[in-house]
Amino acid sequence: MKYLRRELNQVEKEYLKQFGQDSLNRVVLHDPNTKDKQEVQDTIDILKAAMAKNKPLEQVPEDMWKLIEF
Repeated sequence: MKYLRRELNQVEKEYLKQFGQDSLNRVVLHDPNTKDKQEVQDTIDILKAAMAKNKPLEQVPEDMWKLIEF
């Protein structure tokens, strides 16, 4: 799992470099406390696919984001 977390951190850095530092601010990809390896791998795959297509993930609109409880 540590390997996947390191890979996820690296992919997130690359994503932010490509699309901007605020590009993941209102995107929910997975539970940050998950221990599910497949869930982390799926997140990595989603980020890589977005970068390959050069299309950032859609962020939750700000007004809706404010209503979400974490």
